[in-house]
Amino acid sequence: MSHKDHDKSKYNVKIRVDMHDDHAKATARMGWRDVELVGKGEADLDPDDHYPARVGEELAVARALTHLTRQLFVATAGDVESVTGEPVSVR
Repeated sequence: MSHKDHDKSKYNVKIRVDMHDDHAKATARMGWRDVELVGKGEADLDPDDHYPARVGEELAVARALTHLTRQLFVATAGDVESVTGEPVSVR
């Protein structure tokens, strides 16, 4: 069976952002197999820089998604290792 014969998978990521003063916290949640993966990210803005608040929010979201991505790489490497019996590095 070729890869194109497989059903297409769809994953949803829910992101929540909380701002407190110049500090943003983001949480990204994604269902993966039978578990929920959670990525977290934070960002602090220097009030002297005068950036819009969304810059801190966007940076926190990017960091949360990066954290989530790392977890997916680890899970995928584990799948490959269980088949090959060899250590795997995925990036």
